[in-house]
Amino acid sequence: MIVVLTIMIVLAFTLAVVSAQPGAKTEDPLISASQSPVSLATSFDNDLNNHNSSAALALFADNATLSDINNIAGCVPPPINCGTEFVYVGSAQIGRWLDYLVSINVQLNETNVFYVSGNNVSWAVGFSADPYRNLGIAPLESNVNATVGNGKFSSLSIGLTLESIRKLSLALAASRTSPYSAMAGGVAFGFLFLGLVFPAVGVYYVSRVKRLFATVPHLDKPWVLLGSGLGVLFVSVLILSLRDVAGISVELVEQLFSATLTICAFLVMASMILMKRVMLGESDE
Repeated sequence: MIVVLTIMIVLAFTLAVVSAQPGAKTEDPLISASQSPVSLATSFDNDLNNHNSSAALALFADNATLSDINNIAGCVPPPINCGTEFVYVGSAQIGRWLDYLVSINVQLNETNVFYVSGNNVSWAVGFSADPYRNLGIAPLESNVNATVGNGKFSSLSIGLTLESIRKLSLALAASRTSPYSAMAGGVAFGFLFLGLVFPAVGVYYVSRVKRLFATVPHLDKPWVLLGSGLGVLFVSVLILSLRDVAGISVELVEQLFSATLTICAFLVMASMILMKRVMLGESDE
């Protein structure tokens, strides 16, 4: 009995000594493999591919910073703020960015090649989303760089490669130009040219045939004004066709239309007033 008790005491003492050695400590959870920079990067891609924006947001620290260098989340037709860096700070802003990516069906195609330097990790992905699929240019090659602290992203940036920027620029330019844009532009220019020439031709015509108005010679000026007014009316109507021409703002077209229509009304009214005065003057004589 004493021998058994002695053996149990020795075993208990040995176990206590072994467990007290430094090498027997459990690994710190903050530096566990499940929260390593590479593991966080992989989780980020997987969460977005699974459209789980909440899980992706959980990978970021509360005060983390995210930089969308080329605005790939918002650079969609019509191309607004393309190439402009947008920075999101804090969970609320980053969460909205992630939610928007999910809404346009983002997919990040990993290359499974990660470069780690301390707490920094960088990797390349193929960025796909519905707007870029519609343009026929998905996936776009993108580079992601992140810094990890306390098991979460403290900062992350994503940007397109130079080749992808070129591809996107060409695709956006093509999307703004319809097959009929060149034709529409040529026709609109031709009509505008005729509309501008028409008043000059009207003036010339009146001056050549003024002998037909020999009984009322003072009608030359009112007729010139009336011809100019009709010419400007022709221009104002043709300006509307510029809305189909690529690169011209619809708002600018509407402003030009309003201006020319006002000028037309002024010229026509002025010609009518002058005609009435001339006619009254001739009748008095």
